[in-house]
This record gives sequence, structure tokens and C-alpha cells, in this order.
Amino acid sequence: MVEGVCDFSRFFEIVEADTEALRHEVYRIRHRVYVDELGWEAAGGQESQEETDIYDRRAIFCLLKHLATGRFIGCLRLVLADPLDPKAAFPFEALAPLATRALAARHGEFWRVHAAEISRTAVIGDFRRRGAERLSPISESNGERPDPGQSLHDERRGFPHIAAGLYVGAAALGMAHQMARVFALMEPRLARRLRVYGIQFEQLGPPVEHHGQRAPYGLEASSFEQGLSSDLSDLLWTIRQTLAARRR
Repeated sequence: MVEGVCDFSRFFEIVEADTEALRHEVYRIRHRVYVDELGWEAAGGQESQEETDIYDRRAIFCLLKHLATGRFIGCLRLVLADPLDPKAAFPFEALAPLATRALAARHGEFWRVHAAEISRTAVIGDFRRRGAERLSPISESNGERPDPGQSLHDERRGFPHIAAGLYVGAAALGMAHQMARVFALMEPRLARRLRVYGIQFEQLGPPVEHHGQRAPYGLEASSFEQGLSSDLSDLLWTIRQTLAARRR
């Protein structure tokens, strides 16, 4: 058991952004994090305050809702294979050509079909930790647990399981859409932290420089649930039930 994981559902909810209004919430969070807070992307339409790119047209999205305030405070997307061109690249491939070649050798030329890339993961600064993690779009902190009596301000600064919860949410969303595998370009330290929770991403190529050190990782749906702690298995079940209830 990883201390405090079961608390995730007390504080947060994963919501599929399956309406136009919810997708605009995603784009606004991305603008706040990637443009305003980190300065990684140039400001676009100042009127809309939304960050978008060409991959959004073939993506599905989820939001992270903070239950105490009712605010959406995080998001991610799953970029799917292009239905018009099954050989169209995922975003990570431009930075990781060795991983692309390895995946083609392992799975064949149509390896992108029934696969997705987790990208544009973001959590607003109020809910990321201080120090170096303020310079990362998602916290991957080390298991400190909030005191039940602490203030909301302290909860925002210190809640340790946002990264794991978001990635479990991505897995649940991928399962709902019958994805066989997912990929992500992430910091190696985040991959190490996720392994503590039983989320066993496989590194597919060497680290590259992209707003700091990032490496390409893959995760097979067939093995995902096998490595999860009991707490995260319960969280996955809860998120899948929540997503399914919304679709009814």
C-alpha cells in the first residue's frame, strides 16, 4: 500500500472532457500552465486564453476536478491514431526517432493503431509543489500526506498523488476506448515515482532535452493492472465506474 493513495477520491474526480464546453476548460488550463506559468508556449489568442495544437483534433481529454472547490485544476489528453492516416506520427516521435523504429520493429508498420500518447498533462500552479516542481507541469512528489486538519492552501501545496491519479485516469480513459498501449514523453523521475505506485512504464529510448530531460515510455494495457497496488486498483475501478456512469 502506498500511503495516502486511497485519499485521492476524497479530494479529486476524473472527468472525461466529452463536450465542447469541457474541452474549452482543458484548453484554458493548458494556457494557464504552459503559457502563463511556465512560458513554454507562445501566447496565442489573447481573447480566448486557450492553448491548442494540431493533435487536439484526434485526441480525447480528461479533466481533474477539485471536489472541495468544484474547480477544474488539471488535465491531460490521449492523442489517438489518425483515422485518415494510420502511419501519422504521435507528438513524441519528433523527439524520439529511435523509439519509433523500435516500436515498428516490435509491433509492425501499423503499430500506432489501437495506441495513444498521453500528452499535454498539466496541473495549475496552486496544486503543484514548491521548488523544482513549480517548473514542471505536473507534480510528482514523494508521498507526504496532508494532515486532515490542515488548510485548503496547504492541501493545494502538498497533495502527493495527483500525478498517479491523472495517469490512472488516462489508463481508464484508454481502456474505455480499447487502447492496446499508451506512450508518454516524461521526466525519468516521474516514471520512477509512478513505478512506486505500480505503474510500470517501459523506457523506449534515451533521454532527450525538451524543457528538461524527457524520455519516451510505453505501457501495455495487457500488463497495466497486474502491477498496480491494491489501492490503485481500487482507484482505477472507481474512475472507470465514474466515466461509465457519465456515458449512460
